[in-house]
Amino acid sequence: MKQTQWIETYIDYLKQICGFAQRTIKFHQRICRLWDDFMLNQRHRPLANAVADDFLCWILFRQQQGIGNGTIRKELCAFRTLYKYLFDYGMITKNPVASLPELICRPAPEQQYLSVDECFKFINAFDTGTDDGFRNYTISVILWCTGLRSAELCALRWVDIDLDQGTLLVRKGKGGKQRLLFLNDRLWEDMRGYHEKMGGAAHEPVFCPLTNNQHTAGSPTRALSQSALVDMIRHHANFVGIGKKVSPRMFRHTFATQMLEAGVPIDDIKEMLGHDDETETCIYIHVTVEAAKQLLENHIGNPDR
Repeated sequence: MKQTQWIETYIDYLKQICGFAQRTIKFHQRICRLWDDFMLNQRHRPLANAVADDFLCWILFRQQQGIGNGTIRKELCAFRTLYKYLFDYGMITKNPVASLPELICRPAPEQQYLSVDECFKFINAFDTGTDDGFRNYTISVILWCTGLRSAELCALRWVDIDLDQGTLLVRKGKGGKQRLLFLNDRLWEDMRGYHEKMGGAAHEPVFCPLTNNQHTAGSPTRALSQSALVDMIRHHANFVGIGKKVSPRMFRHTFATQMLEAGVPIDDIKEMLGHDDETETCIYIHVTVEAAKQLLENHIGNPDR
């Protein structure tokens, strides 16, 4: 197969095998065309012969064009997906980005995720002796331990949580997709306790609005709104003195970052977050300097690992 056909077959693969959304496919198609042109006209070799330095040159090239770092990070992650496909299907013999699989996706803003200490400071400050404090504590632990979107959390029903098996089914994920998540020991125990105290019928929402420490009268099936969730998180962050604009989305960033630093493969993180591809996942990942050094040692020093 000629290299000129590789992009077409790759896009077909994203459509037919991966089932990517149309918007995601268009992004990959546009970036692959730009990359092919860059390699031929700026680096003077086909994309099949790309090396690590080519990606560094791409970063400089795009910065000179005034492209933001966030966009560039997404482009680099798209290249990683492309070259993994080419390598897996035998079109190239060496993956030029395999030695730096996560680092090229590292975003800069340090404020977008919480440290482990900040997470514990946040959740341990709730008064779990009250209904609203217990509810808000449980919400925060779920956000931290699962990386759920705010809409996904607010849409949870008791039927979605299997306390016998320790699983959580996301029925209303982005794009209508479902995914099954496993509860860690802490969250499993917390959810059992929350169910004993606050649990409702199978069809009822897990998290409801509370008034005077009681479920809102006459509205047993009304779910907590996303705006109320955001307000609660921000108010509590200010209360405990975390100097960041904390939001449910920040917990999602935190979950992804801590999973990566714990050694979880980015493909698995992608599945847990409910993303179509790694391009989306990379936006959520923040790697500390020490973790970056460790990743370099693991992937470059031990290529077979």
